[in-house]
Amino acid sequence: MAEAPSLVEQARDLAAAFLNGMRRQDLATMVLAGGGDDFPEVLTAMALLEAQAVRSERHEAALRAYADAEFWDDALPGGSLASHDKGEMARNVLMGRPPFFHRD
Repeated sequence: MAEAPSLVEQARDLAAAFLNGMRRQDLATMVLAGGGDDFPEVLTAMALLEAQAVRSERHEAALRAYADAEFWDDALPGGSLASHDKGEMARNVLMGRPPFFHRD
């Protein structure tokens, strides 16, 4: 199975697509070859991809917790974790915070 492209490779692809759309095939070719990592188009694409990756990681962490059978286990001392959570992890993630956000 082929390895997924790295963030920088994805950023290069996005920047190259943008540059091709601007009819700058010369710059797109340079970016795809790795010679334009300091271009604003590549840096912007990288920042956007990194932000999306962080957001996805938070969502996946909350989903893993909610998918765990023990989260819903009423036999736990004090009741299920779900009965204490009441959707707080989901609200935290939707507000851009980690699933287990504590104010203290």
